This record gives sequence, C-alpha cells and structure tokens, in this order.
Amino acid sequence: MKTVTLLTIALIAQIAISQVDFKPIEKETLDEWISQAREKNEIATQHLPKFREEQQDVLDEPEDSNRRFDYGRILTMLLQPALSTATENPMSKSANKIAEEAERAYLGAIEKYEKHGRANIMLGLLYNQRGNYMQSEMYLEVGLQLEEGGEDWMVAANQYLLAGAYTYSTEEEKYQNVYKKFKEYANTDIKDAPYYKKMAVLYVSYYER
Repeated sequence: MKTVTLLTIALIAQIAISQVDFKPIEKETLDEWISQAREKNEIATQHLPKFREEQQDVLDEPEDSNRRFDYGRILTMLLQPALSTATENPMSKSANKIAEEAERAYLGAIEKYEKHGRANIMLGLLYNQRGNYMQSEMYLEVGLQLEEGGEDWMVAANQYLLAGAYTYSTEEEKYQNVYKKFKEYANTDIKDAPYYKKMAVLYVSYYER
C-alpha cells in the first residue's frame, strides 16, 4: 500500500510539472501579499532590495530557467521568518500565497530543465519547511545526483535525511546510503561543517537504532 501511495504521489508530481505554465504573478498582487505578511512579521525585510532585482529579472526573461529559480529562491529567503516555524505555527494566507508562488517558480525552472539541481533541491527544502515531507523526496533525489560532498549535495542530503526521519523511512537502503555518506562528509573540511556535524549527531537516533 505504501508503494502504491508513493507511486501515486510521484505520478501527480510529474503531471504537475508537465502542466506548469509559469508566469510571475502581477507585481501589485505580490506586493499586497508581502505587505500583509510583513505586518505579521513573516518577511525578512533585509532581502527586499534583492527581491526587487530578481523579480524584475524574471519579468524581463520569464522563459529562462535560472531566472525562474532565482525568483523562487529569493521568495523563499524573503519568507524565512514564517517558513522556519511553519510546521508549528501556521502561516498566514498571504505567506502561503508567497510560498505557492515560490513553488511555481521552482516547478517552472524544472519544466525548462528537468535536472536543474538547485531548483530541485530548493523545491524539496520548501516542501520540508511546509511539512510536506512526502513530496520532497523525488526532488531531493535529483539534487543527490550532484557532486557528492559538495555544497549543494550536502544541502540535498541534509533535507533528504530530514524527510526520511519524518516519513519513517530511515531503514530504507537508499536513506541509509545517504546517511553514511553525509556523516562521512560532515567530518571533512567543507563549508558549514559545524552545522552538518551537529545534524549528523542528531540523525544518529533516527538512522542507527
């Protein structure tokens, strides 16, 4: 039954990708969402200048996969105050709309380039932050095809292991393989090594029972 469920989710996700017709939401509408979310302290205001740049870039070149990705990423960064606690504190309607716009942007980037590693990783991260752990797996697995131990791979692996813990999949071989590699790379001289070492210790109770 679990296999059928996962296959169904994967099929729905693939259909969603194939039906993406990405076009950035109108500036006025997005500005209204941001203003409303800002009133609830759900916006990281230091990212607003960069957001304006990325928004204009994607409006100028909406068919460019990297412009779509950059737009989704800056929206995700802008929304971090809300996303960082979204699984415990429900986000406002406006914040959810912004998150959905970021999701559309990532899917739009993937529509243009299926193996866009960073777009897949950030979409998986966004799903995890919203508590949609079952949805993140297939996208994070694309990110895991990048150079092992590299900065992007470590982000993907960390989010993958997190999803595995929340979906009770830690005994599956594919999760165990990623865990072993993650733990090994976390103890090397890589960017953000202290954080990954901390996460590796946390994952012991989930992956080494």
